Amino acid sequence: MKKFVVVMIAILVLFVFLMLNYLLWEKENLVKQSESDRVEQDWLRGQNRTLQATVNEQEQAIKALEAEKNQLQSRINSLEEELRRINTQVESYRKDISNKGQAINSYKMLTESMLCQLTLEWFESISNRDYDAAWELMAPGHTVFGRQYSQEEFARFMEAVHKISLAEKTDEEDDGSGTENDGKQDTADGFHFEILRGFGNEYEVMAELQAEVTLDGEADGEDSGWVQGANKLRMTFLLNPDEQKWVIKAIAKASS
Repeated sequence: MKKFVVVMIAILVLFVFLMLNYLLWEKENLVKQSESDRVEQDWLRGQNRTLQATVNEQEQAIKALEAEKNQLQSRINSLEEELRRINTQVESYRKDISNKGQAINSYKMLTESMLCQLTLEWFESISNRDYDAAWELMAPGHTVFGRQYSQEEFARFMEAVHKISLAEKTDEEDDGSGTENDGKQDTADGFHFEILRGFGNEYEVMAELQAEVTLDGEADGEDSGWVQGANKLRMTFLLNPDEQKWVIKAIAKASS
């Protein structure tokens, strides 16, 4: 019986000893696991801080891009508004130019009678050999058939012309469509004299006309530029805005 008790006590002591060893081993494992977990947690916290910093940087970059986008959109809107304003202004300028051009052309057509009368006076002065009077009706630096002349040269040049007149329209050519001013028929209605539209500037008018020329004696048309009989001419008239006076700027051959 005593042996049995001793054995049981020995077994009990051995069991307690084994249990204590197991508990110490388990505690040691738990400590190691805890340290490992703590290291892993520290690493994860570091990774989380890194990721959070990256997220913050990306958010700041996105905000900066959105701000830049808003600035660019505002700039685009401003430029579009400026473009609309410029287009409106350009269209207004175009209308003004068109209206002024129409007014100028209308004014030029209203001066047809005046310029025809000027041409008749110039032709009459040439026919009367009053070259000084003819010279006064011409602009400084004028040209005749593409050449400039001094007053003396001009007189010698025009001596080849015995008589010059503006060709009159026949009854068949005159369609009766001329305008009237103050109840009087325009001077240009009965002559081959026509203002050309779209030529010259606001101070210039160009007209095509037909002149009947009689050369003096044996004058050579090739030398003077004039030909015997019908001469189709293109005359450019210049307005002096200060004196409000029309003068002849150029005389040239008109294409047939």
